[in-house]
Amino acid sequence: MKSVLRFSIDAGWGLVLGLVLLGSPVMAGAQEEEPCMMCHSLPAMFQTTGDPDRYVVTPATLEGSVHGALGLSCSACHQDMAYPHPERSKASCSPCHSAIEATFAESLHGYALERGNDRAPDCARCHGSHQILSSSDPSSPTHKVRLPNTCAECHGEAGLLTDELVRLPQSFQQYALSVHGQGAARGVAVAASCADCHSVHDLKGAADPESRINPINVASTCGQCHPDVQLQYDGSIHGRALQAGITDSPTCTDCHGEHLILSPEDPEAATCGARQAIETCGGCHNDPLLISKYGLQEGVVGSYLDSYHGWASKRGCDIAASCVDCHSAHMVLPEEDPASTVAAGNVVSTCRQCHERADTAFAASYNHVTASMAGNPVNRIIRDIYLWAIALIIGGMILHNLVILNYFMIKRRKDQEGTGATVLRFTMNEVFQHFTLTVGFVVLVITGFALRFPEAWWVEGLAVLGMTEPLRGDIHRGASILLILTCLYHAWYILATRRGRKELLAFAPRWRDWKDLWNNLRFHTFRSVKRVPFVRYDYMQKAEYWALVWGTIVMVFTGLVLWFPTIAARFLPGIFIPASQTVHYYEAWLATLAILVWHFFFVILHPEEYPMSWTWLTGRMTKEAAKEHHGEWFEEEFGSDGEGKDADQDTDRIGAGISE
Repeated sequence: MKSVLRFSIDAGWGLVLGLVLLGSPVMAGAQEEEPCMMCHSLPAMFQTTGDPDRYVVTPATLEGSVHGALGLSCSACHQDMAYPHPERSKASCSPCHSAIEATFAESLHGYALERGNDRAPDCARCHGSHQILSSSDPSSPTHKVRLPNTCAECHGEAGLLTDELVRLPQSFQQYALSVHGQGAARGVAVAASCADCHSVHDLKGAADPESRINPINVASTCGQCHPDVQLQYDGSIHGRALQAGITDSPTCTDCHGEHLILSPEDPEAATCGARQAIETCGGCHNDPLLISKYGLQEGVVGSYLDSYHGWASKRGCDIAASCVDCHSAHMVLPEEDPASTVAAGNVVSTCRQCHERADTAFAASYNHVTASMAGNPVNRIIRDIYLWAIALIIGGMILHNLVILNYFMIKRRKDQEGTGATVLRFTMNEVFQHFTLTVGFVVLVITGFALRFPEAWWVEGLAVLGMTEPLRGDIHRGASILLILTCLYHAWYILATRRGRKELLAFAPRWRDWKDLWNNLRFHTFRSVKRVPFVRYDYMQKAEYWALVWGTIVMVFTGLVLWFPTIAARFLPGIFIPASQTVHYYEAWLATLAILVWHFFFVILHPEEYPMSWTWLTGRMTKEAAKEHHGEWFEEEFGSDGEGKDADQDTDRIGAGISE
């Protein structure tokens, strides 16, 4: 008996087990010669089994294990074993651990094992087979620090991700990143491990009322390590509501997460100050269904976000007041409760956490009611007055300036017409092509970005005017058809007409374009006094033209993929559909910015063209502008004095763009 006690796991357990075993046939078997080792100590005998470690057992293997220390025989676990015996004989733990086995049988693992799930763990899966160590042994797979890795053998493997009965397949990966997992990885003994929350053998699902992770029980489970926090939560409006059976009321895991629990100081944590209003507290207090169901105060999240506190918090200011700074983190109580941090008797003290000179008047000046437009008629009236003032004053300014701008635009055109000294730059055919291209492009930009930014003020304005999503889609597709037809006609024009081919040749990139770029920059940086005598189309216009060709091809192709995705999927790899969406979006940005930054500069904002070049509407430009900007082309086309062939009189089939 003393021998048994000397090797027991602990004195109490060893005394009970020793008394039982002394009078049992199990201990008697231990005193008999063990023939098992004659085979199972020879690794060579099991090389063909595919898993020799499963069957090879040596005295060294058992030495140090809890069963070896008690002197248990092989037959204590492998009962009714005789030689010869079946190739595989399952060990039974029930003779000594019947109560635990009964508990395990009613756990989730036990149910899975009963269903025949080949990934369901049995005793050996967690504790090992022959070299079983006490859970207090740091080398044991069930030791608190090592337990997460033991559980991860199943809950971290890819196969478990497809198990329909596993609610959170990424649990271990998330736990490893949490404050608990990082503490356990550092060997911190008090860091919560799997069994602390889920129990050991009687592991049950969250829906089971007896489960430690059932919402009703979560607070007491976390309270094992955080008793003060549990006490506060139980007395809060959230804790009392949950105990009353209102399961919509949040508990610890609703705010902190289940496995990926991060410090509130971590910017990725849902409890981080900058994310509380939108993600954590806002998950309930901004939910229309919960607000309606429980009569919660409306607009609290919006009023916070539209306040200085909310603006500063969204900018990443970590000292800006968040929800918990005013309402506390766990002891959340309604304003009517005298113990509440926002109750009349406490609110001044709450404000003074940040505003040292706060008094009753200051505390009353800001709350969710006074900060909201719906609850504060004064704010609402002020806002309405300013909205009307902005519309009338700024609108009047815009109208006034448009009148002045229109005057100078018309004056510029009349001055050109009055001199009569103009040359033909584009035929009416080409002007019409440019006009349809402009209309199609502008409509596509507006209706495209309206889909991507539905909350933008101008998009909301279009919605007020009646632009529903189906209508927006129809207009967008209609504009794309206009663009495609224009491009197809242009392709025919530059290939099938004499003038079109001449235009295409003029747009062809040449080596001199690089020299023109260099000389143009030298001139505009005052390093040269000679202005570049460009040909018909300078390098800036060529770059824009070929960018248009490239961009149109990309946008048409990706647009058709998105328009007809089911057809595209028959001929293209599946990755093309999401890739087309990405390309379509960013190509739209590239094209829009190129027009605004590059094209508009040269036809509107350029000092020599402002307020607008009329060439895109009339097809004509002054001789002076032609000489100054396209000197070489002007001389070749019209002669050095500009009295040569006037393109204005070119009414033949070539000038009209008629094919040969």
